[in-house]
Amino acid sequence: MSKYCILIHYHEISIKGGNRTWFERHFEDNVRLHLKSLPFETITTSSARVYVFGIDVERWNEYSKILTEVMGLSNATLMHQQKAELETIKIAAQEMILRSGKEFENFRVSARRQYKTFPMTSGELNVEVGAYIQPIVNKPVKLKGAGLEIYIEIVKGMAYVGVDRISGHGGLPVGVSETAVSLLSSGIDSPVSSFEMIKRGVDLTYVHFHSAPSTSRQSIKNVKKLLKILARYQLSCPLHLIPLLEIQQKIMSESHDKYWVLLFRRAMIRLSCMIAEKIDAPVLISGESVGQVASQTLSNIRATADVGDRPILRPLAGMNKEEIITRAKIIGTYEVSIEPYQDCCSFFVPAHPETKARLNIIQNVEERIQFGDLFEKAISAGEFEIISIN
Repeated sequence: MSKYCILIHYHEISIKGGNRTWFERHFEDNVRLHLKSLPFETITTSSARVYVFGIDVERWNEYSKILTEVMGLSNATLMHQQKAELETIKIAAQEMILRSGKEFENFRVSARRQYKTFPMTSGELNVEVGAYIQPIVNKPVKLKGAGLEIYIEIVKGMAYVGVDRISGHGGLPVGVSETAVSLLSSGIDSPVSSFEMIKRGVDLTYVHFHSAPSTSRQSIKNVKKLLKILARYQLSCPLHLIPLLEIQQKIMSESHDKYWVLLFRRAMIRLSCMIAEKIDAPVLISGESVGQVASQTLSNIRATADVGDRPILRPLAGMNKEEIITRAKIIGTYEVSIEPYQDCCSFFVPAHPETKARLNIIQNVEERIQFGDLFEKAISAGEFEIISIN
């Protein structure tokens, strides 16, 4: 067995009670799926830690990039594994510093002693290893904000020593929080909204509405690009592409233009609920941010949500645009989201849309529109595909 391994700390799983093992199993399975393109021998969970053994240490940068995308991961560290003996720990610390090639002005040692029969406390181990390393690197110790941190973990008679650590997004493993339907445009907000729910362990099915051929299919192409990115976190992203044009034309021919966008939005929610019913998804996910555009005032949110038969979660409701853009850049969706496209709503937006709709008026307007079987036709005409990580 290689003397190197990856030691992973998970995030919220640590606070789970009697069903913690179930969460651990999901997390371990997800790690295994994410790393399937890279060599490893075994992945095991013990003492609230996940270990990836039999890795190719020369490809640590590839492992680390992928692991940052595993939901539920707090951090992961490239470790040197050996018996829990002081002298071997010192030598391993020296080796891992040299191996990393890191430039630093100061350092610290951070030991965690899960194996309580080890003869030294964590503090004593910090001092001993720090005293050994200091004359070798000729750098001072700095306890806060050190340029290099040496991580030592003593677990079940073994010591794990490393300096290369990456942080994850935390949260819960994908697949532990049921299924939801996410309304996905090719803009900035809804991919970020979807990511926030993936981070909560939700397994998302996506629905994208388009107005082809009155608009180009560019938004469809962009959405597929976005899902290729989100699949790095979710692994597999089911996508429903639903044509909305006939329903939009019906709305535009039988209602005042100031209500168009709200009625479009109600139609999308109704169609999303139909899909959710088929797959037994209890909620919808939306990228709305309060007050960001005319359709997202509180009155208009109420006027559109009313048509749904299940809750609509809005992870971005209290975020401003700058916060959402920052998040989009972090998760990698921003550059695709700003590519030009024709949105199925904005393409038909009137000059003066309603900003404070009254629910009863919207309901009355909608009741007068003779939709017939247009909703069933839209679902039947929809396209479906699964976009995966590879």
